[in-house]
Amino acid sequence: MKYNVSQLLKEPIGSERVFTIAEGDSDQTLNPVQNAVGPVKLVRTHQGIWTQAWLTVLIDQDCSRCLADSSHSLELEIDEEYLPEIDVKTGYRVTLPADWEGFCISADHTLDLAEAIRQSALSILPLKPLCKPDCIGICDRCGLDRNLHECYCYSENIDPRWAALRSLMVEPQT
Repeated sequence: MKYNVSQLLKEPIGSERVFTIAEGDSDQTLNPVQNAVGPVKLVRTHQGIWTQAWLTVLIDQDCSRCLADSSHSLELEIDEEYLPEIDVKTGYRVTLPADWEGFCISADHTLDLAEAIRQSALSILPLKPLCKPDCIGICDRCGLDRNLHECYCYSENIDPRWAALRSLMVEPQT
């Protein structure tokens, strides 16, 4: 996901390049992103390179109910401008705007999408990911995964201090 943009920086404003990130192109794992696939468009601007990407990423997370590892895919849209650290024509360091908090093109004129992909993915991660929609979770008493085994903790004796609340429970009618 690294692109040498030195030639694009020498071209007129509006020049563009289109690339495709294929499965297995990344040599690094961007926690929690495991894989990214999709088209990338780089366009020369008056200051740097405007990057657009429409990616499908594979995310690994733990289920919030049963703590099992689960993978799911997310759709990302990246729309960022990268500014160069070094002027490609003169070789002098470029003074970035004082309020610039965006991404930079490295001194060797390489544009790296990895951090933009990671940040974009982190911003849309589900807060409570599930391994499956009907995940039951683990028992809060014995820690047994109730998706795999039936747990009888709540059918056993309950604490006498809570026994009065048992009468409030509605038994399912069969």
